[in-house]
Amino acid sequence: MRRRLRRVLLTVLIAALFGAMSFVDKASAQFVTEEYKSAPKRKAAPRVERKMSAKERAAENAKKLREAKAARETRIWLLGRDGGRPALTFSRPNGDDPAVTFSCQADTGLVRVIVYNVVTKGMKTGDGVRVRLSSGPARLELAATVLPNDKNVHAVDLGGTTKVNPKLFNLFRGDTIVVEVPGRTTGLSLKSIAQKSEAFERSCLGAR
Repeated sequence: MRRRLRRVLLTVLIAALFGAMSFVDKASAQFVTEEYKSAPKRKAAPRVERKMSAKERAAENAKKLREAKAARETRIWLLGRDGGRPALTFSRPNGDDPAVTFSCQADTGLVRVIVYNVVTKGMKTGDGVRVRLSSGPARLELAATVLPNDKNVHAVDLGGTTKVNPKLFNLFRGDTIVVEVPGRTTGLSLKSIAQKSEAFERSCLGAR
């Protein structure tokens, strides 16, 4: 009887001990959670911009000046008018230093092409030469006449005409238009032409 009583008391004591430990664990966990919730959040430290030195500022200004100069001197395609005619010109953004011009002649149904600043290579004003234009599979060849260049005595301009036809406008649908003249072959980027070629084509066809 005594043994049975001791066993019952021992069982009750062990159960009470485990219950107390479980309560302590739960209380501790709740305390940690509440403490974590109530703890203020840390603010991110403000980002401090590093000031440029005088040498770095000078280098940055020089870089901007070089970029601005390159932008002014880079040739792009411009849509405008030449002597009242619709014209597409590859030149600097302000129209200076053109490489080539295409202009529609409404009264004759022709397009006049002028290639500028070609080294003479023995050519004289009035001589006849061939100018070849290509862009991918598109090809066009025209007879041109040597014209005087008013800005460079060591160079001439070459001018010729071609009929308004799909061959001409297909030249503007590639990535680069290649211009071949005596002694020189030049590739002109079509990256900046965008919708200007289509507007030029509509102007030429509408003027016929």
